[in-house]
Amino acid sequence: MKVSYIDHMGTDLSVVNAARVSFGKKSYCEQTRWVEMGDWSGDVPIVNERDTKLIQFLARGCTSGDWDTLLETLIDCDGDFKDEVDDLAQYIKNMPTHWTPFGHTAITLHINAPIFVARQLGKHQVGFVWNEVSRRYVTDTPEFYVPDVWRYAAKSVKQGSQEGGVAEMFVGGEDHNFNCLSLYEELLDAGICPEQARMVLPQSMYTEWYWTGNLYGFANVFIQRTDSHAQKEVRDVAHQIGEIIKPLFPVSWVALTGDK
Repeated sequence: MKVSYIDHMGTDLSVVNAARVSFGKKSYCEQTRWVEMGDWSGDVPIVNERDTKLIQFLARGCTSGDWDTLLETLIDCDGDFKDEVDDLAQYIKNMPTHWTPFGHTAITLHINAPIFVARQLGKHQVGFVWNEVSRRYVTDTPEFYVPDVWRYAAKSVKQGSQEGGVAEMFVGGEDHNFNCLSLYEELLDAGICPEQARMVLPQSMYTEWYWTGNLYGFANVFIQRTDSHAQKEVRDVAHQIGEIIKPLFPVSWVALTGDK
């Protein structure tokens, strides 16, 4: 599974100025940092302390000091439910309040991953554009994902898995993929149209797509899909997304996701 940088628009300074325009104000770049990302390299603005605090406010809705005071007040007012109140407050803390300044950005990624991973990520629709390879047109030999270890089902939840598993089933997975591939090729050789022949291919088949979205949208993808309850393979892709976006928007990414 591989996430690759294609293009991007905007910086932390773009977020700042999208917010400051409400007051007819503008911040300017004073320092830059050189970043190399795939085939692209260039200077990324370093925002000053004042603009950093603005980004943190936009992402969190209040300053760090204000938040700590609010949290202490909530817990003191409802001491019998301290853990529940703390969990709720932390959840609210991670929900960006003023999201529109982060929407004046764009990141385009190329992702190569199995179909079952793509369908999980594809549930994120708002603020995204998705263009995927189609096997109505493409008939080259597909590749398949087979895990090194087949994990056991989680005991405490209806979905998910637990660490560890059995490696012996690895060969069985490969055999299944080979059989599906053989049938697919037989159908094509018999003149069956690709749009029907593709139906016999398994969810483990790799697909690829261009995915464009704004900073706020990708931050939500990262938060949800790196959570411990997300599938491991999806978490692996989400972490790669974070590794690409974080150097381009270092202050905004940390403020939105907490990914330090």
